[in-house]
Amino acid sequence: MKALPRPPERQVISAEEVARVLNFRCRRSFDDKRANLEAEGFPKKLPGLNGWSRPAIMRWLESNGGSAASNDDKPATGPTPLERRFA
Repeated sequence: MKALPRPPERQVISAEEVARVLNFRCRRSFDDKRANLEAEGFPKKLPGLNGWSRPAIMRWLESNGGSAASNDDKPATGPTPLERRFA
């Protein structure tokens, strides 16, 4: 039996998905560093589409080596505010 083809990846991704691609712990980390990332050439949000271009982000990561996208720079020292709220 022939395997079904995988559906194509979406080309416009949400802030949560961007955070995952950049290896941030959560969306808030991305939100906090977004201005600095954009100052380093990170793609801006697509006007009118409420998301970012996946291909543009992947190109940016390839050309920057992912150095600017560094999962909060240090390991978590405890639960996040959201985790504490629902603990």
